[in-house]
Amino acid sequence: MSISFSAVRVDDVAQSVMSLLSELEQPVIVVDRSTGQEAAISHEEIARADGYLPVIVVAAEALWFDLTGTGFGLDVRENPEATLGYTLNSIRAGSWSVVMLCIIDLFEALALQGETLCLNDLVELWGNARSRLQTVPVAPQEAS
Repeated sequence: MSISFSAVRVDDVAQSVMSLLSELEQPVIVVDRSTGQEAAISHEEIARADGYLPVIVVAAEALWFDLTGTGFGLDVRENPEATLGYTLNSIRAGSWSVVMLCIIDLFEALALQGETLCLNDLVELWGNARSRLQTVPVAPQEAS
């Protein structure tokens, strides 16, 4: 018996992230922890598969994994040309709505912490998820 999984288009998630950020109407920043200097990040950079989108989707997957024990079947690869050194190539399982609900939850949590969305707050989730994904196979979320 084979289980069928759907793929979620990275471009669809990227476009939805752009729309979500526009609705939130808050600036997005990262803070250089060594200097305390803030840098604004454009919505376009956040939504790029080789920009900040890998961090956002991995953090969203970590939320979903905590709830269900399943993942999104992410294909995130190292890319020295990418903003953070990684590119999100595909989301091989799950549904667009589940992925986006988790991303919305992330952004709402960030929005509650101040007048800006600080992406540094995702670092811990990203680090924990990368460690988990490298050592424990994650069963993909089945589309319903």
